[in-house]
Amino acid sequence: MNLNRKTLLIAVILLIITAVGCTDTVTMEEFYQSYQVRSGTVVNIINPNGSVTLTGWDEDTIEIKAVKESLRGQDGLDQVDINIDIAGELLIETIDLTEDSLVSVSYDIKVPVDLLIGIIECANGNITLENVGGNPNLSTSNGSISAVNVNGIVSAVSSNGDIIATGVRSLDQAKTSNGNITAELPAIYNNLEIITSNGSIGLLLSPALAVDLDANTSNGSISISNLNVDAAEFDQTTLSGSMNGGGFRVKLSTSNGSIELSQLK
Repeated sequence: MNLNRKTLLIAVILLIITAVGCTDTVTMEEFYQSYQVRSGTVVNIINPNGSVTLTGWDEDTIEIKAVKESLRGQDGLDQVDINIDIAGELLIETIDLTEDSLVSVSYDIKVPVDLLIGIIECANGNITLENVGGNPNLSTSNGSISAVNVNGIVSAVSSNGDIIATGVRSLDQAKTSNGNITAELPAIYNNLEIITSNGSIGLLLSPALAVDLDANTSNGSISISNLNVDAAEFDQTTLSGSMNGGGFRVKLSTSNGSIELSQLK
């Protein structure tokens, strides 16, 4: 990455706040950095414990704010570093030196709209994207995922949490074990799976899509609204059919919940 040193702004603000609750003492530390990066830079974020909120803006700098929270006081905070690697792609990574520090990190990041979002991984926390580009690969173990107005193909996987993907160019996959899935599909470039174990699925499809549809639910119902679907099999819990002669396969599945297919306007 070409970094303009004249416009580089690095500021680290450390604010230690101790809040005493009924049973636990939480120590907090705030982190801030801001600097310019080259247009088209790929941004990757690895956060083993905590949330990530990432928003596109019209400024030419990337602004990184983070809050570390520890249940083991300052000693716990000292065991968790925030590493920013600017060699090639931009990597923002939380590093736990002990893997047992009981520290969570919450990021609030603003990026120029001409940057590209790559991988975002969280273990315990929500992922929120808005007004960004790239083909983001989003995953969290326990948390919800929201991708809104993403100029790219979104992959979203969560173990426990809802998934929202609206205003996106397309989807690569949307999977969660426990949660609802709400998504829009204006275009499709490969076979697609939208799967949840416990939750409902709402998918808005462009009426011009040429796709094969395969949907099933164990406990729930399937409905179609304002779409021309040639159904080979269609009952309350199963749908097998095609739109516009068929094409890439769209598989939708839930064990407990409804599936609603409707027109994207």
